[in-house]
Amino acid sequence: MSKKGMITLHSNNRSKIYLSLLIIIITSAVLLRYLYNNKPNCYEIHINGKVVGYVTDKEQFYNMEGNVKKDLEKRFGKVNFKDDIKFIKKHFDNINSLQNSVDIKKLILENSNTKVNAVLMKSDGKEVAVLANEAEIRKTLDEIKNLYKEEKDDLKLVNHITYINESIEIGRVNTVEQTIKKIETNSKNPIIKFSKNIEQNSLRSDESNSTLSRGVSSKASRMGIPSQGTITSPFGARWGTVHQGIDIGASMGAPICAAMDGKVFCTEWEDGYGNVIKIDHGNGMQTVYAHCSKICSNVGEYVKRGQKIGEVGSTGRSTGPHVHFEVRVNGKPENPLKYLQ
Repeated sequence: MSKKGMITLHSNNRSKIYLSLLIIIITSAVLLRYLYNNKPNCYEIHINGKVVGYVTDKEQFYNMEGNVKKDLEKRFGKVNFKDDIKFIKKHFDNINSLQNSVDIKKLILENSNTKVNAVLMKSDGKEVAVLANEAEIRKTLDEIKNLYKEEKDDLKLVNHITYINESIEIGRVNTVEQTIKKIETNSKNPIIKFSKNIEQNSLRSDESNSTLSRGVSSKASRMGIPSQGTITSPFGARWGTVHQGIDIGASMGAPICAAMDGKVFCTEWEDGYGNVIKIDHGNGMQTVYAHCSKICSNVGEYVKRGQKIGEVGSTGRSTGPHVHFEVRVNGKPENPLKYLQ
C-alpha cells in the first residue's frame, strides 16, 4: 500500500472513532437526561394492597395518619388500626398536583379496614347516616331544628328517629356536618323535619296498628302516655321470657313524662334497664321508665302527671332509643295498656 493510501486509511479510522465517540456522548446525554427526568420524586401509596394515591414524602402521610387517629379517638376512644400500608418510589411529572393533607385524610378514611363501634341513624326506618354515638345524633337534630325560622320551642320532630349499634369501617362513618349537608341537599323532601302541628300522645302499636284505647279501666283517666312514639314490643311472652312492660320507640332525647302523680323513689343505673326512673303512686301502684339517656328527676321528688322526668335513650340492653315502661301493682307487673289513657 502506498503512503498516500495509508494516510487515507488512518484518516477514515479516526473519523469512525470520532463518530463512535460522538454517538456514545449523545446517547449518554440522552440517557442521563431521561434518567434525570424520570428519577423517583414521590411515593405511591398502597393501603391494604390497593393503590390509592401519591405523596412527596412518607412523613407527610404519617403526619396526617396521626391526625386522623387523634380525631377518631376523640369520637370513639381507643382505636386499633389494622391497615397494611406500603410505599413504592415513583416518578410523577406534575409534582405540584399530588395529594394535599385533606386528600390524604380522605384516602386513609375511605380505604381503611379499621372498624369502630358506631350507630346507624334511621328516620322512619330509612337510613340517614352513621354517626359515632347518641350525642352526635342529638346534635344533628338540634342543628337541623336551628335551621328553621320559626320559634324553636314550638317545633316538634315529625319523624321517628331510631338507631342501631354497629361495628363499621371508619370510612362509612359520617360527621355531624356531613349528615346535615346530606339532609339539606334533599330539602324538597327532607328525611328529617320539624313542625308546629304534631299530634301529641299519638302512640301507635306496630303490631296492632291501632291507637291506644281510652277509658280501659277506672284508673285509665289517671295515667298518661309516658312518651310520644310507637309500641315496638308489647307486654307478655317474648324470646322465651316474659316482657314485663311495653317498649315505646321514640326519638332520641324526646321527653319522658310521669304517667301519674307520685313520688320518685329510684333513679339509678340498673343492669339491663340502664338509666331507670321508678315512681310510687300509692295504693301499691308503681311505674318504671327504663333506658333513659338522661334523668331529670331526683329521689324524693313529687311529680305530676305529664311532668318531664327524663329523656329517651338506649342505655342498658337496648337495640335503639325507646322507653321500657312498666306498671306494677303490689309488686306484680301488669300490662300497661290496661291503664294508659
